[in-house]
Amino acid sequence: MTDGAQAEHGADAAAVARCRAGDPSAFAEIVERHQVAVFGTALRLTGDREAALEIANAAFYKAYRALEQVDVTRPLRPWLVKIASNEALDWLRERGRDAALQGEAATAALARQVAADPEPEDSALQGERRAAVRRALLALPAPYRVVAVLRYLHDYSYAEISEHTGWPVNTIGVYLLRARGYLRRQLSREGVTADDLSG
Repeated sequence: MTDGAQAEHGADAAAVARCRAGDPSAFAEIVERHQVAVFGTALRLTGDREAALEIANAAFYKAYRALEQVDVTRPLRPWLVKIASNEALDWLRERGRDAALQGEAATAALARQVAADPEPEDSALQGERRAAVRRALLALPAPYRVVAVLRYLHDYSYAEISEHTGWPVNTIGVYLLRARGYLRRQLSREGVTADDLSG
Protein backbone atom coordinates (compact mmCIF):
# COMPACT_ATOMS: atom_id res chain seq x y z
CA MET A 1 0.00 0.00 0.00
CA THR A 2 1.41 3.42 -0.93
CA ASP A 3 1.93 6.14 1.67
CA GLY A 4 -1.08 8.03 0.32
CA ALA A 5 -3.26 4.92 0.43
CA GLN A 6 -2.08 4.16 3.99
CA ALA A 7 -2.88 7.72 5.08
CA GLU A 8 -6.32 7.50 3.46
CA HIS A 9 -6.95 4.11 5.10
CA GLY A 10 -5.95 5.48 8.50
CA ALA A 11 -8.15 8.56 8.10
CA ASP A 12 -11.06 6.36 6.99
CA ALA A 13 -10.65 3.97 9.93
CA ALA A 14 -10.60 6.91 12.34
CA ALA A 15 -13.68 8.46 10.70
CA VAL A 16 -15.57 5.15 10.88
CA ALA A 17 -14.68 4.86 14.58
CA ARG A 18 -15.94 8.40 15.17
CA CYS A 19 -19.16 7.62 13.25
CA ARG A 20 -19.70 4.54 15.38
CA ALA A 21 -19.20 6.72 18.46
CA GLY A 22 -21.95 9.07 17.27
CA ASP A 23 -20.01 11.89 15.55
CA PRO A 24 -22.17 12.89 12.55
CA SER A 25 -19.45 15.05 10.98
CA ALA A 26 -17.15 12.05 10.56
CA PHE A 27 -19.22 10.57 7.75
CA ALA A 28 -19.08 13.88 5.88
CA GLU A 29 -15.28 13.44 5.82
CA ILE A 30 -15.70 9.99 4.29
CA VAL A 31 -18.07 11.34 1.64
CA GLU A 32 -15.73 14.22 0.83
CA ARG A 33 -12.73 11.91 0.51
CA HIS A 34 -14.47 9.35 -1.75
CA GLN A 35 -17.22 11.23 -3.61
CA VAL A 36 -15.22 11.61 -6.82
CA ALA A 37 -14.50 7.85 -7.05
CA VAL A 38 -18.07 6.87 -6.17
CA PHE A 39 -19.72 9.39 -8.50
CA GLY A 40 -17.20 8.72 -11.28
CA THR A 41 -17.84 4.99 -11.13
CA ALA A 42 -21.61 5.52 -11.30
CA LEU A 43 -21.23 7.98 -14.17
CA ARG A 44 -18.97 5.71 -16.20
CA LEU A 45 -21.34 2.80 -15.75
CA THR A 46 -24.59 4.66 -16.48
CA GLY A 47 -23.55 7.51 -18.77
CA ASP A 48 -26.18 9.65 -17.05
CA ARG A 49 -25.10 12.46 -14.68
CA GLU A 50 -28.41 12.71 -12.86
CA ALA A 51 -28.62 8.95 -12.37
CA ALA A 52 -24.98 8.89 -11.22
CA LEU A 53 -25.74 11.54 -8.62
CA GLU A 54 -28.72 9.54 -7.33
CA ILE A 55 -26.64 6.36 -7.34
CA ALA A 56 -23.79 8.04 -5.45
CA ASN A 57 -26.24 9.33 -2.85
CA ALA A 58 -27.82 5.89 -2.49
CA ALA A 59 -24.38 4.28 -2.21
CA PHE A 60 -23.30 6.63 0.57
CA TYR A 61 -26.62 6.13 2.35
CA LYS A 62 -26.20 2.34 2.22
CA ALA A 63 -22.60 2.69 3.37
CA TYR A 64 -23.65 4.84 6.31
CA ARG A 65 -26.28 2.30 7.36
CA ALA A 66 -23.70 -0.51 7.14
CA LEU A 67 -20.84 1.21 9.00
CA GLU A 68 -21.26 -1.09 11.99
CA GLN A 69 -20.41 -4.08 9.78
CA VAL A 70 -17.57 -2.60 7.73
CA ASP A 71 -14.12 -4.13 8.24
CA VAL A 72 -11.88 -1.17 9.10
CA THR A 73 -8.76 -3.27 8.59
CA ARG A 74 -9.44 -3.05 4.84
CA PRO A 75 -9.47 0.10 2.68
CA LEU A 76 -12.87 1.79 2.48
CA ARG A 77 -12.73 3.02 -1.15
CA PRO A 78 -13.12 -0.42 -2.81
CA TRP A 79 -16.11 -1.14 -0.58
CA LEU A 80 -17.74 2.18 -1.49
CA VAL A 81 -17.01 1.67 -5.21
CA LYS A 82 -18.53 -1.82 -4.97
CA ILE A 83 -21.73 -0.39 -3.49
CA ALA A 84 -21.87 2.25 -6.24
CA SER A 85 -21.23 -0.36 -8.95
CA ASN A 86 -23.99 -2.58 -7.62
CA GLU A 87 -26.39 0.36 -7.46
CA ALA A 88 -25.47 1.33 -11.03
CA LEU A 89 -26.02 -2.23 -12.26
CA ASP A 90 -29.41 -2.29 -10.54
CA TRP A 91 -30.25 1.01 -12.26
CA LEU A 92 -29.23 -0.43 -15.63
CA ARG A 93 -31.26 -3.61 -15.07
CA GLU A 94 -34.35 -1.70 -13.96
CA ARG A 95 -34.30 0.34 -17.11
CA GLY A 96 -33.34 -2.48 -19.45
CA ARG A 97 -30.24 -0.51 -20.41
CA ASP A 98 -27.65 -3.21 -20.97
CA ALA A 99 -26.61 -1.21 -23.99
CA ALA A 100 -25.45 2.33 -23.37
CA LEU A 101 -26.96 5.51 -24.71
CA GLN A 102 -26.89 5.60 -28.51
CA GLY A 103 -26.58 8.21 -31.25
CA GLU A 104 -27.30 11.83 -30.41
CA ALA A 105 -28.21 11.09 -26.79
CA ALA A 106 -24.75 9.59 -26.17
CA THR A 107 -23.00 12.46 -27.88
CA ALA A 108 -24.98 15.01 -25.87
CA ALA A 109 -24.38 13.18 -22.58
CA LEU A 110 -20.65 12.89 -23.26
CA ALA A 111 -20.41 16.53 -24.32
CA ARG A 112 -22.02 17.55 -21.01
CA GLN A 113 -19.63 15.27 -19.13
CA VAL A 114 -16.54 16.61 -20.90
CA ALA A 115 -17.73 20.21 -20.43
CA ALA A 116 -18.40 19.63 -16.73
CA ASP A 117 -15.00 18.02 -16.14
CA PRO A 118 -12.58 20.35 -17.91
CA GLU A 119 -8.92 19.48 -17.71
CA PRO A 120 -7.11 22.59 -18.92
CA GLU A 121 -3.75 20.87 -19.23
CA ASP A 122 -5.13 18.44 -21.83
CA SER A 123 -4.80 19.34 -25.47
CA ALA A 124 -7.79 19.29 -27.82
CA LEU A 125 -6.51 16.02 -29.28
CA GLN A 126 -6.36 14.36 -25.87
CA GLY A 127 -9.87 15.64 -25.17
CA GLU A 128 -11.12 14.07 -28.40
CA ARG A 129 -9.43 10.77 -27.52
CA ARG A 130 -10.93 10.86 -24.02
CA ALA A 131 -14.38 11.49 -25.48
CA ALA A 132 -13.95 8.61 -27.95
CA VAL A 133 -12.93 6.25 -25.12
CA ARG A 134 -15.95 7.37 -23.06
CA ARG A 135 -18.28 6.76 -26.00
CA ALA A 136 -16.80 3.32 -26.56
CA LEU A 137 -17.05 2.44 -22.86
CA LEU A 138 -20.67 3.56 -22.72
CA ALA A 139 -21.50 1.38 -25.71
CA LEU A 140 -20.27 -1.79 -23.99
CA PRO A 141 -22.85 -4.19 -22.52
CA ALA A 142 -23.10 -3.62 -18.76
CA PRO A 143 -21.00 -6.61 -17.56
CA TYR A 144 -18.15 -5.72 -19.94
CA ARG A 145 -18.39 -2.06 -18.94
CA VAL A 146 -18.17 -2.94 -15.24
CA VAL A 147 -15.01 -5.02 -15.61
CA ALA A 148 -13.42 -2.49 -18.00
CA VAL A 149 -14.10 0.43 -15.66
CA LEU A 150 -12.79 -1.44 -12.63
CA ARG A 151 -9.71 -2.72 -14.46
CA TYR A 152 -8.66 0.30 -16.49
CA LEU A 153 -9.99 3.23 -14.48
CA HIS A 154 -9.68 1.88 -10.93
CA ASP A 155 -6.70 -0.43 -11.63
CA TYR A 156 -8.30 -3.45 -9.91
CA SER A 157 -6.70 -6.87 -10.36
CA TYR A 158 -8.74 -9.73 -11.78
CA ALA A 159 -9.08 -11.16 -8.25
CA GLU A 160 -10.31 -7.80 -6.90
CA ILE A 161 -12.85 -7.51 -9.72
CA SER A 162 -14.01 -11.05 -8.98
CA GLU A 163 -14.39 -10.25 -5.29
CA HIS A 164 -16.16 -7.01 -6.15
CA THR A 165 -18.65 -8.50 -8.61
CA GLY A 166 -18.97 -12.07 -7.38
CA TRP A 167 -18.07 -13.35 -10.88
CA PRO A 168 -15.38 -16.04 -11.31
CA VAL A 169 -11.90 -14.85 -12.30
CA ASN A 170 -12.17 -16.77 -15.59
CA THR A 171 -15.38 -14.88 -16.40
CA ILE A 172 -13.60 -11.60 -15.64
CA GLY A 173 -10.87 -12.57 -18.10
CA VAL A 174 -13.39 -13.43 -20.82
CA TYR A 175 -15.34 -10.19 -20.24
CA LEU A 176 -12.14 -8.13 -20.39
CA LEU A 177 -11.01 -9.90 -23.55
CA ARG A 178 -14.34 -9.16 -25.22
CA ALA A 179 -14.41 -5.60 -23.90
CA ARG A 180 -10.87 -4.94 -25.21
CA GLY A 181 -11.77 -6.35 -28.63
CA TYR A 182 -14.89 -4.22 -28.82
CA LEU A 183 -13.06 -1.10 -27.59
CA ARG A 184 -10.22 -1.59 -30.09
CA ARG A 185 -12.65 -1.98 -33.00
CA GLN A 186 -14.76 0.97 -31.90
CA LEU A 187 -11.78 3.24 -31.30
CA SER A 188 -10.09 2.29 -34.58
CA ARG A 189 -13.29 3.32 -36.40
CA GLU A 190 -12.84 6.72 -34.79
CA GLY A 191 -9.13 6.87 -35.66
CA VAL A 192 -7.95 6.42 -32.07
CA THR A 193 -5.28 3.88 -31.13
CA ALA A 194 -6.01 1.59 -28.23
CA ASP A 195 -2.44 0.67 -27.28
CA ASP A 196 -3.16 0.97 -23.56
CA LEU A 197 -5.88 -1.71 -23.51
CA SER A 198 -3.65 -4.60 -22.50
CA GLY A 199 -4.64 -7.02 -19.71
